[in-house]
Amino acid sequence: MKNNHAKKYFEVHYESEISDRAWYRLKRALRESGLEINRDNIQLIADLKRRTSYTKLSLKQLIYCHQQALQIAAKRVVVKGDVVYRELQKLSRNKAHRTTILRWFQSVPQKEGKYFDKNRDYKAEELVPVFAAACLYVQKQLSRKISKSGVGGNKNDFT
Repeated sequence: MKNNHAKKYFEVHYESEISDRAWYRLKRALRESGLEINRDNIQLIADLKRRTSYTKLSLKQLIYCHQQALQIAAKRVVVKGDVVYRELQKLSRNKAHRTTILRWFQSVPQKEGKYFDKNRDYKAEELVPVFAAACLYVQKQLSRKISKSGVGGNKNDFT
């Protein structure tokens, strides 16, 4: 895919134009994350940037969170709701409030009028956006912690 076509494709899906400088930074983030520049990845990045436009997370952090969620989905397992809830609590180091965790489930299709039920069986691929939201939450908490401490830490560290 040619550079100018790729940029136009991104702008169509991002629903806004970007500068050449921003485009080259975006391409560098893709390459550094191990993703090639193709239509699927460009559309993914446009979607991630549009949905998380008000976060202080870098694009590399967003890509990392999405890749972690996809690894969970690749396992093709079915998990009970209470197990998923406990895993999300562990992932957020017990800092996410119950309401926050339940909000993450709004991307899952409703069943019997509920997004989350502790007795429901969830497919791993249904949980990709849920775990991606949890990873974003953890990364936001880390970046807030670093900025509050005033210590010159590297917010690209994924611990």
